[in-house]
Amino acid sequence: MAFKTTRDQRAQRWRIVPSLIAATFAFSACQFVSASGSMAQVKAPNKNHLKAPTKSTSTVPSEDVQPFAIGTDGSVADQLVALKIDPADAQAAADAVTKALEQLDRKTTNSGRAVMESQGANNPKRLIALQLYSAKSMAVELHRGADGSYGFKLAPNATEKDDERVSSLPSTSQAASPGSRSVVAGSVALVKVSASSGLATSLASTGASSATLKELSEALAGFTNAKVEVWKGRTVDGAPRLLAASISNGGNKQSFWWFAPPNQPEGWFDESGRRLGGTALAEPSGGARVSSPFGTRHYYGRSSGGGFHNGIDFEGKTGMPIYAAADGVLNHQGWYFNYGRTIKISHADNFETLYAHMSRFADGMGPGSRVKKGDLIGYVGSTGRSTGPHLHFSVIVNGQFVDPAPYISEKGGNSVLVNESLVAYRQWQQEIRKAAGAKDDSNNRFRGLQGAEPWSHNPFSSRNVDRL
Repeated sequence: MAFKTTRDQRAQRWRIVPSLIAATFAFSACQFVSASGSMAQVKAPNKNHLKAPTKSTSTVPSEDVQPFAIGTDGSVADQLVALKIDPADAQAAADAVTKALEQLDRKTTNSGRAVMESQGANNPKRLIALQLYSAKSMAVELHRGADGSYGFKLAPNATEKDDERVSSLPSTSQAASPGSRSVVAGSVALVKVSASSGLATSLASTGASSATLKELSEALAGFTNAKVEVWKGRTVDGAPRLLAASISNGGNKQSFWWFAPPNQPEGWFDESGRRLGGTALAEPSGGARVSSPFGTRHYYGRSSGGGFHNGIDFEGKTGMPIYAAADGVLNHQGWYFNYGRTIKISHADNFETLYAHMSRFADGMGPGSRVKKGDLIGYVGSTGRSTGPHLHFSVIVNGQFVDPAPYISEKGGNSVLVNESLVAYRQWQQEIRKAAGAKDDSNNRFRGLQGAEPWSHNPFSSRNVDRL
């Protein structure tokens, strides 16, 4: 059955709609006024809370930093004089810039940044530092010496011939020398280990690191009522060290040896050359997640670009601790271009680790300081060319960046000595045996060597070896 209405009835219905809309707006307005009234009863914040921070009253002068453009001929003398810099400083800096640009494959710099110091009213300014930039990043940095001359250094990848895999980070102290693999005659002595006090307590006076004690304790944990003997000595580089440990339980005998391979961090190894602890390096960030691996970077949404990443990035927050990945010597501590605050540690003749973008360094350390595995060396930050707080960690072998992942993973293949490192290890074992007076093996202390013969030459370098 259909319902029908007249035109007047339908018109009457539409006349009611505007009244309903007006009533709705009126009700909403009442609620807003009521809410405003309740908000008005909230106490306003004290005006002192809204004041701008009080400016520091320090009398230390701020840096006078001025940018400038570089002409097509690369000359900067006129630009520096225009900044009211002492003409002598301007000319000395210009000479240094000319030498720097001669090392670049092309004239990449197009702008600069001068850091100046006032020498009093109406006097020209002193030039303290000068940075030259390409279209992408800093290319050259100059610093004033005590004699008024300016030394310069080129940033990584400043020239087209730079290999991104090669480290250009300077070393301000010498790395560990081969002397760590030679024992001082007459320095080897037996350390008395008490079964009641335990290994850690007995060796505490030797200065052994906590990492060394942990590795030895874990290696000897499977033996009960066993006889443990430990030898200490001094290597030619002057460092006192624990050299070897022997354990015997009836007919079961084993020996473990401290060794410093030429291309790996030092550590403790069993008779077959397998490293105790499983990995050559400890994670420097305490197990943080890897946010960017080693190798060519690929950005989401981009078909090309990204560049080469010469390390591993670990996630972190500003102020989180950073630890030394292995025993070694600090050979660089300071600001280095895009790396920001950076530390580099030498662990062997040809093996280094790098820690970049730090917020600050640990107290009491500097180039030449010895550190042990697990020592605090700094704190996570975002200095240098960084998009946020994180630790950039690199491994450098023979001056080239390599993937750090295999060195911090037990499955990486670097836990067993091979080739030349194994040869050097066998020679080291023989030297310790001889220095300990066990050459005749009458006391059976190093029977665990299992009859290894002295290697007076490298069998892997023989001319008779088939070449592939």
